[in-house]
Amino acid sequence: MKRSKQHYKFRYEEKTERQIIRRDRMERKGGFTCSHCRQWVVINDLMGTANRNHCNLCLWSKHVDEKKGDRLSKCQAGMRPIGLTFRIEGAFRRGEIMLIHDCAGCRKLSINRIAADDTSDNILSIFEASLRLEVDLGYRVQHGGILRAVEADREEILTQLFGRV
Repeated sequence: MKRSKQHYKFRYEEKTERQIIRRDRMERKGGFTCSHCRQWVVINDLMGTANRNHCNLCLWSKHVDEKKGDRLSKCQAGMRPIGLTFRIEGAFRRGEIMLIHDCAGCRKLSINRIAADDTSDNILSIFEASLRLEVDLGYRVQHGGILRAVEADREEILTQLFGRV
């Protein structure tokens, strides 16, 4: 018996819904497995943020949101950390450091708050790598309205990560 493409499409969507439900159940249990480094990522009150979709060790994320916190993305691909930015808090005032992620599946750019248990040395490594970002990716970040941290921001980044330097 031959099955139509539409039948397979329906089964794919059904599977995606099951995956979303499974992931939500895992988050309620206190964490999830990183899709990049396969380590268990803990979600608890000590991480300093209400939502988490990135690994505190490798800092890779997963494309789970269409809009902040909705968990409705069908993409579900890994999101590579490519740079840092700052939360804007009023005119000319920079707030906390945030990660810039690039989706490996659909190429969506997003920013995520860092959590208290994220590895500071890895955050600094991402900053260093972002200073040598490929031209086309830098262009996408800029035209996506994200102000990427640059060398002039180094002292502020070091202060936020390690205290006064």
